[in-house]
Amino acid sequence: MRKSKLFILTLTLFAFAMTFVMTSCQDSLGLGGSSQGQNESIRRVSFSGNTATVWFHNLNQNNIYLVKVNTSSTGWPAAITGNARHSFNANPLPIEDAAPRSAVSDALPAFYPPQTGEERDFWVEEFFDTGRFIQKTASLKASGNHANIWVMNDTRRPFSTAQAESLAERFDLIYPLTTNLLGYEYGGGSNGHGGSDGDPKIQILVYDIIYGYGGTGAFGYFWAKDYFTQSHLDSMGWDLKSNLAEIFYIDADTYLNSPDIIYSTLIHELQHMINFNRKAISRGRTQASELWYNEMLSMMAEDVISPLIGVSQSSQYHPIWERIPFFLESYMQAGITEWDTGPLSAHYAVTYAFGAYLLRNFGGPALLREMLANNTTGIASVSSALQSVSGVSFSNALSRFGEAMVFSGPSRPQGTLSFDRTVSGTVGGTRYTAYGFDIWDMHRPPSSFMGPRILDLAQMDMHPHSIQLQSSDTWRNVSGSISINLERPVDSSIELYLMIR
Repeated sequence: MRKSKLFILTLTLFAFAMTFVMTSCQDSLGLGGSSQGQNESIRRVSFSGNTATVWFHNLNQNNIYLVKVNTSSTGWPAAITGNARHSFNANPLPIEDAAPRSAVSDALPAFYPPQTGEERDFWVEEFFDTGRFIQKTASLKASGNHANIWVMNDTRRPFSTAQAESLAERFDLIYPLTTNLLGYEYGGGSNGHGGSDGDPKIQILVYDIIYGYGGTGAFGYFWAKDYFTQSHLDSMGWDLKSNLAEIFYIDADTYLNSPDIIYSTLIHELQHMINFNRKAISRGRTQASELWYNEMLSMMAEDVISPLIGVSQSSQYHPIWERIPFFLESYMQAGITEWDTGPLSAHYAVTYAFGAYLLRNFGGPALLREMLANNTTGIASVSSALQSVSGVSFSNALSRFGEAMVFSGPSRPQGTLSFDRTVSGTVGGTRYTAYGFDIWDMHRPPSSFMGPRILDLAQMDMHPHSIQLQSSDTWRNVSGSISINLERPVDSSIELYLMIR
């Protein structure tokens, strides 16, 4: 791995006011990665030697930003302050080395639909993410068209039949909207065989997800261990317990307090379930999808499906407001294709932001559908879908990600990429929309500052497939002309752009 090297060598400023015009000796990019004429707000810095000088003329109270893009899968991790790495994973890793049907006995008992009021024992972790399982009894409180709602008998707060029925009704909205766009879970669909348990309905277990001392937990999760018989898990030496079903686990307290969180979570987890079928089971693969890619797809699904089930794009539970403010503060802490190498919240924020950017600039819902449909995962899947829908590659899209960090709002230059674009598409008769949003009009917690965090011009380490947005006091509200001398990064995979806002 190699460290990027960048120093600002000289700075010259001439104060005179004229119409904003920039020299065009550097590269510029057109929308979609093709050349559609010079975009004078963006300069890609080209080097003929070890340094390059870039002039901007006739500025009128403009701000200048240096955008660094690490386009490679290698890099030096940024310094992370704090204690040891947080190990919680809201979606435990799927079992990776067998297709579930081969592990499920072909001599399963005949399937009989469960009846409301029926009881069943389920294995759950005594404390979340500890691997210590206990068996508890749940009752079937409601049954919709697409899910059975089981509620653990010992929930700390009463969970009524009416609340279970409301959950079943909302999942009956979620399921067709999600499967229409993404495809089906193992055994699902009109010609499906019902999956691991033979039941055409998904099981949703509502219980108190209890966290150990100092632990953090999840609103809900999907775990592919439940696709396997217990005898298979035991034979493989996995210290896990199977409920032998297509099943989601949902926190009872979260649903009672904030049901919209659970509705968004169910979209998120349903993508994971579908992903496991389409990317692993149906293709006989032994490797599950990369975590960053799988999580990005789940949040992209939330993005376009949540508004259709009553969780609007302005809701605090929509991923725009749940993830983007934190992304604006912490985007430099994680690479897009990394996972669990630093603050997990940063990984969720960065991967969602990249997915949100892709949706709004390179094909909308059709792009998401294509990523699930193609025969690859990770970067290869994203690049294949981008090429199919928009004619660009992963590297093209990554190189332009910085534009979306700079240009937003009504005054953004024509042809620039931005989060502030609303894109819709119709799939199977249903219209899905990724709504635009102005990042310069969003607070980034814990501060009260608006817009993305702007770093100073000091040299900084970079994560793989990451960006940094830098500036200085002398680059703000600039009028006149300015020259900026830059030193070539030691690695050619580090691309430099200067952008004017």
